[in-house]
Amino acid sequence: MDRTLFRECRALLFDFGGTIDSDGEHWLDRFFALYEDTGLEVPREEIKRAFYHADAACHADPGVPSMGLRPLLDRHVRFQFEALSLSDGGIEGQLTHRFCAKAEQVLRERAGLLEYMKTRFRLGIVSNFFGNLERVLEEALLAGSLETIIDSGRVGVSKPDLAIFRLALERLDLPPEQVAFVGDSYERDMMPSALMGMKTIWLKGPHPRMPEKAPPVDDVITRLSDLEVLVS
Repeated sequence: MDRTLFRECRALLFDFGGTIDSDGEHWLDRFFALYEDTGLEVPREEIKRAFYHADAACHADPGVPSMGLRPLLDRHVRFQFEALSLSDGGIEGQLTHRFCAKAEQVLRERAGLLEYMKTRFRLGIVSNFFGNLERVLEEALLAGSLETIIDSGRVGVSKPDLAIFRLALERLDLPPEQVAFVGDSYERDMMPSALMGMKTIWLKGPHPRMPEKAPPVDDVITRLSDLEVLVS
């Protein structure tokens, strides 16, 4: 851990899903565990197919941009079940509740961390989301700590496209060397932000995915709260 790397940083940019709402656990991995815990014997490849079908359906749904977290996940799980031809039997609601209860607990814990971090850095989020990220963050009482919120569903460009990172730098009006990006995805967060010249902090979760011949990051943490020490 080399704290001197971040002395010149004036801003921190975060991913949302897997970073702000958990310590490096991808939404798909959470659904793998939830399906298993509720006794649904569905192959992981089928869950993955249904998950990305639901992602696409939520992006296309005109009602989603006005939704908070629980209505979004209710819609997402419904689309998953439709793709899997599963009958409800009350399990849809169980999956939604358990996913959201865990995420909401983490988001409550993040409020204090972001409140502290904003006394030292300008903060922002760059996320592949559904057009309702600002609503979700307001609902979680986190939006007030953030100077910029870039939601791919609103701006029309997604990570790892460098354009979405460039937009974040333009909004902050800072050079890349004065910004650190914190995210759980090596391919969508670390690699493009490094190409932009930003510092990189990888939130390495329990099921890390690294591309072959992945370039190094500037630092690795396993809990977002570790930032307090890393950038102090």
